[in-house]
This record gives sequence, C-alpha cells and structure tokens, in this order.
Amino acid sequence: MNLTKPTHIAFIVTALVTLCTAIFFEKFCLVYVQPFTVFTILIIYFTEKKEPTSILYILAQLIGLAGGILLILGMRNHLKTVSILFSLFYVLYLRLMYIRNEKKDTPLRTYFYVFLMSLPVLYIYYTVINTISSELKGAAIYFSFLMFFMLSYIITALYYYLKDKAPSNLWMLIAAINLGFMNVIIGLNELYMYQTIFTVIVVFCSLCIQFFVLKFMLNDGTEDTDIMNMLS
Repeated sequence: MNLTKPTHIAFIVTALVTLCTAIFFEKFCLVYVQPFTVFTILIIYFTEKKEPTSILYILAQLIGLAGGILLILGMRNHLKTVSILFSLFYVLYLRLMYIRNEKKDTPLRTYFYVFLMSLPVLYIYYTVINTISSELKGAAIYFSFLMFFMLSYIITALYYYLKDKAPSNLWMLIAAINLGFMNVIIGLNELYMYQTIFTVIVVFCSLCIQFFVLKFMLNDGTEDTDIMNMLS
C-alpha cells in the first residue's frame, strides 16, 4: 500500500474501521462497514489498472460481497444461497487464473508436488466437515458443490504457482491460503461454536484476500522481479 495515494489511505481506513467494528460491536454491525472495503478496493483497481477492465474480477467482488453480507446475517439461515454465491465466486477466480496464465507444458513432478501438498488441506477440510456435518442437513448438495469449487480454487492456485513462479501467481496463492484458513474458521464459527475472536480473524483474512487478489489483477508481469529472484 502506498500511503501517498488517497485511494490506498481510504482502503486502510475502511479496513481498520471494519476490524474495530468486529472487535467492539455486534457482528451484525459489519453489514454497514464491510461493503466499503470492497468499494475502495474496486476504486483502486479502476484507477491503477494497466489492462482492459476485467468484468470477471468486478463480478467476483460483488458476488463475494453479497455472500459475505449473508454470512454476517447468519450462515445457518442462508446456507443454500451462500453456497451458490461462493461457488460462482470460486468459478470466476478459477477463470481469472486460467486467463492470466500462459499455456505451458507442465513437468510431471509439478503434479506430484501439488498432490502431496493438497493432502493436508483435504484432511483438514474432511475433519472440519465431519465436525459440522449435523448442521448441513437440507443443504448438503449445495455445500458439496461449494467445497468442490473452493478446494479446486486453492489447489489450482498452488498448481499455477508451482508451474510458473510469476509474481501474479504468488499473490493469488497467498490469497488462496488466506481463504483456505478463513473458511475453516467460518465453518467452525458459524456452524459449531461462535466466538468473537473468530469473527475478527475472518475479517482480517478477508481484507488480506482482497489486497492480494488486487495485486494479482494489477500485476502486469514486469513488477516484483526482486521478490521472485529471492524465491527462485
């Protein structure tokens, strides 16, 4: 973030207000402040993008916002709708990754690494789903689609980064890791045992996701070469 740019300052301010709201007020109050973080991120995107406007990215942000509001209102009451919205959200992110990655041959070892690294993720989600399974009655099919697309997004982000360690793939991988962790917390917080600290963690992770996906969208392949050299 560049503190000399008003749009960046606006995002930091809205992010801090959202975090403070999560800490000091009822969860419902987030409905009134959370949307401003999305709007400020979109303003940064519109003012700094170097490529044609991505309708997929904008649509993903709006769908994510709608789903996030329903989560705040209560995941139990809106499980089917939340599952549909976030399934679409992950499909759009999958498409964005596909569009922004060149078609290259993938070494066999890359698939092997992806398989090995995916096993702990699958185990964690298997354990969490078993824990909350009693709350999924009546929406199990919708939730199954949600899990499929969400895990596909995380594993695909890992695949693209291992295949091509470009800065944009690094940012999307970091966003996917944040999202994977956040979804575990959401499942436990909404369908097993509510804790305010879990809500704060979810809000913080969602802000990180917005930031790193923005970096993914703004990266034109010529920036952050020093970072990639250190990682190679």
